[in-house]
Amino acid sequence: MLTWILIICLSQVAVQSQYYWKTRPYHPRPVKVTNLHFFMHETAGNSAVQVAQANITSNDNNSSVPFASLVAFNDPLRIGLEPDSKVIRNVQGIALL
Repeated sequence: MLTWILIICLSQVAVQSQYYWKTRPYHPRPVKVTNLHFFMHETAGNSAVQVAQANITSNDNNSSVPFASLVAFNDPLRIGLEPDSKVIRNVQGIALL
């Protein structure tokens, strides 16, 4: 008897629970692309400052920038390739040479 009640209840659940949902087609948004061009003008020696150097290297090799040195720079960021183009901001960072 319990088995029949269980079967009847399960059949009612299947009848009562229908899937009512209207699907909408997927329309992806167009991709917005912005192309930005900036030019970093690195000036030799003016804005690069040597911060650290490895102990195993020395200035005996007559190089202006020895191997394994860490430099900090502050270079102008310009609109164009020309050195006299408008400066937008400054690029600041560190580099390992």
